[in-house]
Amino acid sequence: MKARKLLWTILAALSVTLFLGIASQPAMAKNGTTPVALRGTWHSTTSKSRYVMKITKHSMSGYRYSKKLHRTVNHSTVTGSHLYSHYIGKGYYEIGIAESDAVSDFKPMHYHGKKVLYEHLGYFNYGHRHQIWYRGK
Repeated sequence: MKARKLLWTILAALSVTLFLGIASQPAMAKNGTTPVALRGTWHSTTSKSRYVMKITKHSMSGYRYSKKLHRTVNHSTVTGSHLYSHYIGKGYYEIGIAESDAVSDFKPMHYHGKKVLYEHLGYFNYGHRHQIWYRGK
């Protein structure tokens, strides 16, 4: 009788251990990581403003410098687990705020012999608007 109880106890412990080993979830990364091709400081200039975007390994920040006001406005930063980065195909990466629709589509490419970030604006099935970001400060 004691041998039978011991056998059932060992069998139960083994089955629980096996179940927990199979049913556990894989480890998830805590911070979003941006692609190496997109990292750096990028800028885009219009007639009224200068936009600057800085992409690091675990953060993305940007601001607008108003030429009329001569000061920085609209400074924002996305870091850590709030950062979303995903390759979507044809050289494009989506980067933005996780679990929201606030993402941008970027493609690293060369334009007139310079390395640039091509940002597609709008939806892929509508319109051909874009913005070009140049490397630098």
